[in-house]
Amino acid sequence: MKKANEIINHILSPYSDKIQQKRCLKKIISLLPPKYNKYITSLQLKGEILFINVSHQAIKQELYYNRNLIFSIIKTMHSANMCTNIKPSKIITNYKYSPKPKPSKIYKFYIKPAGNFEIKAKKKEIKEKFEEIKKLLKRN
Repeated sequence: MKKANEIINHILSPYSDKIQQKRCLKKIISLLPPKYNKYITSLQLKGEILFINVSHQAIKQELYYNRNLIFSIIKTMHSANMCTNIKPSKIITNYKYSPKPKPSKIYKFYIKPAGNFEIKAKKKEIKEKFEEIKKLLKRN
């Protein structure tokens, strides 16, 4: 009988490289200074290019100028044999503006209680009919 870890390894074996790559990219994000950490939305490795997506324009520029910091983190990880499958030759930072969704307009309306209205009719017959309607509304 197979053990649980053998079954999981067999199921995940085609995806193990991608899983390992994502773990390494998350480690790279966590090793960056906190001021960068907060604004990095995602990292992607396509071929030999590392794409860094950020949510603030200023951080995009700072990461662009501090690419050597990211390369040094990756070299340190290589020397520690942690993530040998990540070898970017180029780093590209992307910034995409996404405005906050506007709150929906709230329409306020007030319902007057039924039966509280003035009768302005001048004819006696119409006035009596309105009085009947008013009594019916107050009853219900």
